[in-house]
Formats: sequence, C-alpha cells, structure tokens
Amino acid sequence: MNNKIININKRGFSADFSWLPDIEKIFSSSFKKDFKKSRSISIALVGAEEIKQLNQVYRRKNKITDVLSFNMDSDQILGEVIICLEQAKAQAKVKQKTLKSELQLLTIHGILHLLGYDHERGEKYAAQQELAQEKILNLLN
Repeated sequence: MNNKIININKRGFSADFSWLPDIEKIFSSSFKKDFKKSRSISIALVGAEEIKQLNQVYRRKNKITDVLSFNMDSDQILGEVIICLEQAKAQAKVKQKTLKSELQLLTIHGILHLLGYDHERGEKYAAQQELAQEKILNLLN
C-alpha cells in the first residue's frame, strides 16, 4: 500500500523532488481538515506545448503557463498539479533563483489551488494565497 499523499510523474523530465515528503508533512499538519491521507495528489511535469494546449482547452488562454491545477471529484484523489518544467526553469533564471525553489513554489501554489485558494478572484484572495505560500515556503526552508 502506498502511504504517500503526493505522487510525482516526471514523464521523462529530470528534476529533483527529494523535498516532496517535507511538503507533504507541512500540508498534512497545516491543512489537517482538507489534506487527508485518504486523498492523493498527482504532480506531473510537462513540456511547453502540452501545458499550452491544456491552458487553451481548460482556461481558454492560448499561452504557456507555469502551473495548472485540476480538482478531482473523488474520495481518493484531491487533484492534479501540472507543472511546465521549461517555464519553471525560465522563471527561476529571471528571478535568479534555483530551479528547486521555483518548483517548490509552483508545487505549493498548485496544491493551494486544489485546497480552494484562488488568487484570480481578487486582491483579498490573492493576498490570502500569497500569505499561505510564504508560510509554507518558510516552513520548508
């Protein structure tokens, strides 16, 4: 039996996700009500063209994005977080950060969306999501 909450599918891409168990612990303790062991989260790494297609189909935005989140109507699966590795690398370079830190941010951002946070609903909600992201990043590092 798999006791992991978060499962990664690198789909042929190479990236270090050794920190994923730490994020599981943080979310499990900080979001006990919503982040249950009985529900898993899938994280997938994809290329630019695939995330652009997904963004077009599901958000009607014909552009590359860094992360997408999809909730699942399931008792076993909370949802899926899809990260564009190429975009993450580009953003890390622009921010002069490591790829690891950008992947951590995008993973946290995506999981928060699965938990109901939505920065696109307005400034108040954006501030709530930003605060939660910073709290989790501080606990992680």
